[in-house]
Order: sequence, then structure tokens, then C-alpha cells
Amino acid sequence: SKEDNGILGYEEIEAIFSEIFAISRMFQKEETIAFLGPVGTYTHQAAKNEFGKNAKYLPISNIEGVFKEVYNKEAKYGVVPIENNTEGVVGITLDSLKKYNVKIVSEICIDIHHSFASYQDDLTKIKRIYSHPQGYNQCLNFLETHSLLDIEFIPTESTAKAAKLASEDKESGAICSEIAAKLYNVPILFDKIEDNLANRTRFIIISDYKTEKSGNDKTSIIAKTTHKPGS
Repeated sequence: SKEDNGILGYEEIEAIFSEIFAISRMFQKEETIAFLGPVGTYTHQAAKNEFGKNAKYLPISNIEGVFKEVYNKEAKYGVVPIENNTEGVVGITLDSLKKYNVKIVSEICIDIHHSFASYQDDLTKIKRIYSHPQGYNQCLNFLETHSLLDIEFIPTESTAKAAKLASEDKESGAICSEIAAKLYNVPILFDKIEDNLANRTRFIIISDYKTEKSGNDKTSIIAKTTHKPGS
């Protein structure tokens, strides 16, 4: 898209240069990027936004596993979520930062938009809804509006898995990302169904090296206190 005067806007220019930088890095040396999988998760989308579509991606089933891959040098970079502006911090990410000797080298913030996907055009014929519990809880207003709150809810470990299950179950629907719905060819009936349209998640990129100062940096500190009131 372009601004009214026909000139590319900031977001379009940023996207173009991000892809150029990503491709340049891959030409210099193909690096493996581990991320919280499976393919089609929001973490996968965040990783692609940073490293481009030509990178070598390695989906890992849990957050600590991503840290292990980077710590053991099986992957040069890891991408994991650390904070959502409505759900708060991701505890296992903080625990893993303390446990493994890796560094935060960058961060990515993306808007999280949920879609409702199903093969059923008639919502009254949907008998099951697949979703990650967090995604489900972020779309309660949509579910209530469309009389879907009383439908059986089947929790999944990721929104990508929800889309996969919905692709195999014609009487179901899935709350998932747009990328996951398209990956598994499940028609999107509604998009941006989350209650909070300002829903954003912050992801960190971890690696085994310390970045140089850029003049526009952020420092993260983990502090351990005694386990008692007032600490």
C-alpha cells in the first residue's frame, strides 16, 4: 500500500529493507534459526519477519528446547516470546534466560491478530472449537456474539495445531493465526476477532554472542531475591 501522495510509507520501506538485510545475512552464511513451533505459530511469523523467508528454520516444541538448541550450538539464533501486553510475561522464558548462558541480541514486537477458520459456512453446524487456551480467552466477546461459547472447546498446544486439527475435522472451527489457516488451507470466516485489537507480543532473539553497543540499546537484568514477603 502507499500513502495518499503515492509515496511508500514507513512500514513499507521498513519491510523492504528488513527483507534485503535478511537475504544478505543468508548469503553471507546460512544460519539455523530455532523457534517455538510448530510451523505457523506467531513465533514463526516473528522469526520470518526478522530473518526472511529464505532462512533455515527449526521448529521446537517448547521454549526451553529453543534455548537448548542455541546453547548447544545446534542453532545460531533462537526466537521465543517473552511478554504479551494483555497476558503478561512468559515465565518459562525468564527461567530459561537464568538457566542457560545465552544472550538477548534483539527483540521483535508484532501485533497478534486471531482468525476464526472453518469449512462450515453455517456456524450452527460447528460442534467443536480448537484453540490454544490463551487465544480462546482473548476472543470471548467474539464467541459470545456468535453464540459459540457453549460449543465444546478443545485446547491445543498452539494455534497452528488448532488449524491443523480443524483441517481434518469438517465439523469444527479453529481460532488461529492467518498464516496457520492458510498453511492448512482452512477458509477464514472472520479475522481480527480478538477482544483487544491492540494485542501485541514481544519476542526476543537469543544467541551465543554479545552484541556491540549501537546507541539505541536495551539492557535486561534478572534479579533473584529471597523468597519472603516484601522482597
